[in-house]
Amino acid sequence: MQPATIQRLRQINPELIIWPLALILLAVMPPAHPYPSICPLRWLGISWCPGCGLGRSVSYLLHGDFRASWASHKLGGPAFLILLHRTFSLALKTIKPSI
Repeated sequence: MQPATIQRLRQINPELIIWPLALILLAVMPPAHPYPSICPLRWLGISWCPGCGLGRSVSYLLHGDFRASWASHKLGGPAFLILLHRTFSLALKTIKPSI
């Protein structure tokens, strides 16, 4: 690779990789399947977390099951829209950096 290309790749915000990858995984994985928790509060033994069910809610939403999405977490829809907005904003900033 050319040095300019390598420098450009280093400037990409990691979120531009993380959020689309997370949404793709939520779209292809079955939402009802029990997966290991990535919740740090659950790892600490705390049973209640305000974000529990959010990923599953987004997954149900991406599978078209709006009732299950709503039942899993009320903020699944807004979270999905926020992640989409963030991803597209970062992509536009990367493609057309401000002068």
